[in-house]
Order: sequence, then structure tokens, then C-alpha cells
Amino acid sequence: MTTLVERLQRRESTSAKDLTHPGPTDDELAEVLRAAVAVPEHGAIRPWRFLVVREPGQRRLSEAFVADLLAETPDAPEEEIAKRRDGPLRSPLLLVVTVSPRAHPKVPEVEQVVSGGLCAYVIQACFHDMGYGAVWVTGKPAYSARVKAELGLEATDHIVGFVHVGTRAPEADGRRKSRPDPAGFVRFWPGA
Repeated sequence: MTTLVERLQRRESTSAKDLTHPGPTDDELAEVLRAAVAVPEHGAIRPWRFLVVREPGQRRLSEAFVADLLAETPDAPEEEIAKRRDGPLRSPLLLVVTVSPRAHPKVPEVEQVVSGGLCAYVIQACFHDMGYGAVWVTGKPAYSARVKAELGLEATDHIVGFVHVGTRAPEADGRRKSRPDPAGFVRFWPGA
């Protein structure tokens, strides 16, 4: 049996274009969300929310992505329109991880957003551990007031990310990424 450390070292993102059916069951999703809400978060604020988007919600979100693009760039090229249109439709399951920050004297907003980011990471890592492919993405729609409004979010809310989940297509195995040596990112601070 592998350890959690070993499994996390092998965790990887699977491009949304390499995700196919079947996606996770409702029971599998519930298990993963139980893990996601166990992330560290200061003050028991629990600022995160999860929007589960399957058909037909993915089509409606696709329309919102295109409308947002055209509102910003009315003469957007067709390939950019197609890319936005396809974004939400690339996987059997799409989770939108959001954070609704709350004013708190001891918990700054950045800590609340980081906790939401941990939720997105746990969701992706758990689905990977279950044998699914998953990828956490953002992009311009994540920062769009129009997309937030379409999703029923407040202007002050954050879309931490869109997590695509599905079965890994066979061709995904040929595109594994290498990991950097952590020593290149570590510095020991002597304290004085």
C-alpha cells in the first residue's frame, strides 16, 4: 500500500480535453466533498462553496462564457469564441469552487481564499487518487462579474477555480509532466 506522500507526489493534472465519460458518481462526489471541507480554515468561517455543474448546466455556463467574451471583445475571432464555448463542456463533471469572504477581525480575506484553494486542490487530488482525471483551471471567466452573476454569486465572491473531472482518455498517459527538484525552491533561514 502506498502512503499519502507517495500518492501526492504522483498527483497530476489531466488536461480537460483528455477527460471523457464516465464521470464520478454522486456517491463518489459526496466522498470527495467530505474531504474538501476538512481543509484547514481559520475561525470556522467556512467561506467556500461548491457548484456542481453537469448537463444542462454546462451548456448554460458555456453560453455565459461566450456572452462574457463578446461583451468584452465584440469582434473576437471565431477560434476564441469556440474555445470559450467548449471550456465548460470538456468533462462529464465540472465543479466551481467559490469563496464568499466574510469580515472577521482575525481572519483576513486572503486566508479565506487560500482555504478555498486548498478545497480545489483536495478535490482534484482525491479524484486523481480514485482513478479519475481532473484539472483545476481558472482563466478570464473566473474573474468576470458577468460569469459570477450568472452563477448566482455576489460581486465580492471569488471563483477560486473550475475543476473538471472525468475518466482519463488513453492518450493522456503519454503527456505526463516532470516534477522539479524541491531543493531549488528551498532556503534555510538562520534567524538573524
